[in-house]
Amino acid sequence: MSFAQRLTRTPRPHEADFATEAAARFGDLAPELRDLLCGTAGCSPYLRGLMDRHEAWLRAALDQGPELAMAGLMAEMAGLPDNELGAGLRQAKSRMALLTALADLGGVWSLEEVTGTLTRFADLAVDRALKAQIAVEIGRGKLPGQTGDDIA
Repeated sequence: MSFAQRLTRTPRPHEADFATEAAARFGDLAPELRDLLCGTAGCSPYLRGLMDRHEAWLRAALDQGPELAMAGLMAEMAGLPDNELGAGLRQAKSRMALLTALADLGGVWSLEEVTGTLTRFADLAVDRALKAQIAVEIGRGKLPGQTGDDIA
């Protein structure tokens, strides 16, 4: 089932001007999705900014549904080269925050699904960051007797 078909609620915008801007930007989407995005844009400056920055990705994510979009995001994060990890994790975090918030605000995911998604994302992000930093320390000789093979 699509993201739009699973919506059970939408937030009411507190800032009508921002909701109107979102309606113009996302006017080609299904009315249910447009209402969700307008309400969100009118309530949260942070999420409105993420919608602006990640518009193309968001459109694709809404077409796929939240589970597939999140799986793709996690796979991208898992495959990031260590030298791109900083920027890649920041981008993944903002996209995850946007998708999770929309799934929560729209009633697409239950509280358990939201918190489970946040937990899985955090686990992977911490794992990737720690392993990358340990590899740097091994390379600098700061962990005597350890090699890259020891990073599990």
